[in-house]
Amino acid sequence: MDKTKTSFLDTIYHLRTIEQVILYDKLITISKEEETDTVSFLEAEYEREILEYPGTVPAFNQEAALWAAKTVYLAAQLLLNRAHKISDLELLLHECREKHDASAIISADICLRFLPQIVAEMKRIDPEDLVIPILEKHLIQFHYSAIGFEIDTEKMNYDIVSVDDCLRQLYIDRIVHRKAVKFAQSDFIKKQLEIGFGDYKKIFWAQL
Repeated sequence: MDKTKTSFLDTIYHLRTIEQVILYDKLITISKEEETDTVSFLEAEYEREILEYPGTVPAFNQEAALWAAKTVYLAAQLLLNRAHKISDLELLLHECREKHDASAIISADICLRFLPQIVAEMKRIDPEDLVIPILEKHLIQFHYSAIGFEIDTEKMNYDIVSVDDCLRQLYIDRIVHRKAVKFAQSDFIKKQLEIGFGDYKKIFWAQL
């Protein structure tokens, strides 16, 4: 089988199973059939992960998951391919058009959690890369996927995290797991950590 015909699905599959991306020598158009197959794979991954999630887990958001998968795929390919104008890239790497809620955030995270590493590699190659601000804007909006990485935390909004019990606990758990001190500085997050740790905060996380 011609691998270029399934480059998108192959890349996402490798990303999810062995945390590696496949780089191609050109950007390849994603077919509707491949989108459908990728969404089915991501939904299966989502159903597998949520077995360990707390509380009532939001339903899988297909469109948000697909947007995130495309964003990560295109960002990875742009590490090598730069034949596009910045206006073209802004169209390719457009914002998520789905309602920004817990369902979209958790569904997008299935792939979007890998985007910070790609952005870091872009910065290593060329800190002035015009694609970087586009991708960082997505990560500021979907900051659950950026926990533990360098990002402007001053621009982050916690409204959605505060109203959904499942997302809030996942968010706090990831901060603690990654010891993301910078993400623990907001008053809202500090309060949540204090509730979780109680009198044992210094035992679990002495830096706070």
